[in-house]
Amino acid sequence: MKKLLLTSAMVMLASTPAFAAKQMSMEEMQAALEKLSGKVEELSATVQSQNQIIDAQKAQINSQDAKLASISPAAGGDDEIKIKMGKNLKIESADGKYSFQPFGRVHLDATHFQDDRRDHPDGANFRRARLGFKGDIGGDFNYKAELDFGGEAVNFKEVYLAYTGLEVADFWLGNFKPPLGLEQNTSSNYMEFVEQAPVTTAFTRDEIIGFAAKGGGENWSLAGGIFNEDASANTTDDESWSFDARGSVDLLQDSPNVLHLGLGGSYRTPNATTESVTLSGKPAGTGSNMITTGAITNVDSVMVGGVEAAGVFGPLSVQGEYLRYDTERSSGSDPSFDGWYGQASYFLTGESRPYKGDVGNFDRVKPTTPFDIKEGNWGAWEVLARVDNLDLNDEGAGVTGGEMNNYTLGVNWYLRDNIRMMFNYVDVNTDDEAVVADDDPQVMTLRTQWDF
Repeated sequence: MKKLLLTSAMVMLASTPAFAAKQMSMEEMQAALEKLSGKVEELSATVQSQNQIIDAQKAQINSQDAKLASISPAAGGDDEIKIKMGKNLKIESADGKYSFQPFGRVHLDATHFQDDRRDHPDGANFRRARLGFKGDIGGDFNYKAELDFGGEAVNFKEVYLAYTGLEVADFWLGNFKPPLGLEQNTSSNYMEFVEQAPVTTAFTRDEIIGFAAKGGGENWSLAGGIFNEDASANTTDDESWSFDARGSVDLLQDSPNVLHLGLGGSYRTPNATTESVTLSGKPAGTGSNMITTGAITNVDSVMVGGVEAAGVFGPLSVQGEYLRYDTERSSGSDPSFDGWYGQASYFLTGESRPYKGDVGNFDRVKPTTPFDIKEGNWGAWEVLARVDNLDLNDEGAGVTGGEMNNYTLGVNWYLRDNIRMMFNYVDVNTDDEAVVADDDPQVMTLRTQWDF
């Protein structure tokens, strides 16, 4: 480099006008060259210093690149997100530990009463209109948050955090259904009739705040927990609490055929503000109660017990429950009530009602040939019948709330996995102690249902 600079300098010196105009002596040329050589050495040193700085900067850049290449993106980062879109939208990290999935359901009902002794209002309403989201948080935790906008009101439904890291059981904390009753703990998306049997709505409860442990295997389930009240409850004294438990077993262990047996119980104390309970029943999701006990006061505790049985044999399914409700009061008599239902259904298109043995509940029906009019496919068709009873009379204890028997026929049309139409015809029979004595209307309800 130094020689190259010196040679270039000599050429430039020789080409300058001063050199051309006057011939320099050897001494003068030597002095000029020595002076020029010094300048070249200074320039060369500067260039070498700059090269060293550049090399150091390149080494630093290469080191930073190596460090960046060794860092993995955080879970859920842009490079890690997976978006799945099938029947449901789901956003998920690549390791599957974090996810977010929106969901919802809509049940649109139209109800007509063939009145008997009093006027029952006809009409159409959103029986359920729910929106929510669910997913996983870190692998061993999952969550769900769901609100219902049906009936032009907003209510908490399932809102909970669950820990699933132990094989023995899952642990739930939040707002969800206590474990009592087969019909109550089967999703409204999958139950066979438009409405639950009156004994179920009278003696069991929807989602309330609680803590529960839930375990199960392929053909058995066991759950128990401590519960408070509805998430929107607001009392001026101690709120109610309860302990609920339920167990089930599939005796056949021969899927898709099922022979389900279950047993459940609930011990409850009413809130200290009222110290009372009120039981009632009606045949449809709309209209007024047809039987009711009114407020039973001075109640210390309530004990509810239930037995359940169900069977699936190819396209045929049967199901029934018996529930008993016993009160204990600080003063006065201790009334008891009971009720039951029995039902049967048959798939004309050959499907079989799915069952989940690890929770002891029924699942979603999937048509063998989903509805497609262009292909000539008409989905799945199911016919069904139910008989039910709710007796709120205990004359020995001085409570005459009335007794109601219902006889229901129905047809379900499953267009696709998540679209269904239902029609129920209910013949109602009440006794002399009903809200209106011997009021025996007939009820017809058509439901259009979809979920995502």
